[in-house]
Amino acid sequence: MIKNHNKIWVWLFLDIYLPSIIMAIARGMLTITLPLYLISAGLDPVYVGLGSASIALGNLLLDIPGGVILRITGEKIFTRISMIVISLSSLGMVLLQHPWILVVLSIIFGGGRSMWLLARRYVITYYVEYQYRGRASSFIGMSERLGTFIGPGIVALVIDRLGYPWVFLTCFMLTVIASILHITASRLPMPGNRIDGEREVRHRNHAQDLAASQNQPGLLSLAAFSVAQIAVQGVRSSRNLLVPIIGKGIGMSDSSVSLAVSISGALDVLSSYPAGVIMDKKGRHVAVMISFSIMAIGFLLLAITNNETLFYASVLTIGFGNGFGSGTMITMGADIVSRMRSDRGAIFLAIWQFIGDLGSAVFPISIGLAISIWGVSVSSAAISAISTSIVIAFRTAIGDKIRRTAQPRQA
Repeated sequence: MIKNHNKIWVWLFLDIYLPSIIMAIARGMLTITLPLYLISAGLDPVYVGLGSASIALGNLLLDIPGGVILRITGEKIFTRISMIVISLSSLGMVLLQHPWILVVLSIIFGGGRSMWLLARRYVITYYVEYQYRGRASSFIGMSERLGTFIGPGIVALVIDRLGYPWVFLTCFMLTVIASILHITASRLPMPGNRIDGEREVRHRNHAQDLAASQNQPGLLSLAAFSVAQIAVQGVRSSRNLLVPIIGKGIGMSDSSVSLAVSISGALDVLSSYPAGVIMDKKGRHVAVMISFSIMAIGFLLLAITNNETLFYASVLTIGFGNGFGSGTMITMGADIVSRMRSDRGAIFLAIWQFIGDLGSAVFPISIGLAISIWGVSVSSAAISAISTSIVIAFRTAIGDKIRRTAQPRQA
């Protein structure tokens, strides 16, 4: 178990956070560019929703196979594979820009990103102690949010002046830079041992292990966590479709929509670290409740948006609220997994990530269909209602289960 906490934070920054930020910038650029590109091609909202969900679909397809590969190859080789997949798919977007080819390549990009995130979460789970895990996980969430902030900002600067090809070229260059940084940083000595590395400590007292196992969540608790994970990630991903469609619907340019998403991402980043502190001090469920209370208001404002000012207000509110949920579901999964052996933990992490990506993939497609039938206002109001239901659920049954099951076992 790691004792020198200053060294672990430095190592995590160089090996995980900095490359993750750069990877997330590329992902943030694609997240806003793909739906804008498909809208400009005149495709129906259903197909735009499919394109918006394409990265999440790639995540979904590789989550569980990724867990199996991680268990076989180990974290370092697994990470290298993920970087190759991300870089090659990004290069393909530079060379091939037919709408449907871009969707397929973004699915492949999402698969590589799934592997990258799974490897990073594995390290957080098995190398960081419980009392620091919330903040460590929130920094992964913050890395993703920095991508949501910086990526669309770059798009806003590039897309109107240079066009879509330069956006895809920038994404490719970023993935290469992130890969080089990670390979360089991974050569540094790791400060500490894996938390489950000393098996004799784990099995020192069999009766103690039996007592601790009673705190493992049962099937009903895991089912509740799973439904919550789907809803949480689904609501977050819905904004990737609703925001560009509503922005373009009220006559905003591609760069203006990207700028709004970028500023929203900046607020997202600002509220990410407080989320980690709240998780470690007050509980994981408290951060979720704060996050989705604010997001429910934002989506409700988005439903009645009819001018640029209200659009900015709603998008910024959603971003600010989303930041308070930074790393919450990752941390809850890690709390459960950390009491498992690492070989089993890799599979559970993959399943947990799959469940979240299921929400991220299904919601945009469903929202695209809902927009075609009922319109954007009803669809955005529905997401606001789901956000409110998440708050209620975590306030009652799920919050109680989290308090009972997420505590570390006592030595």
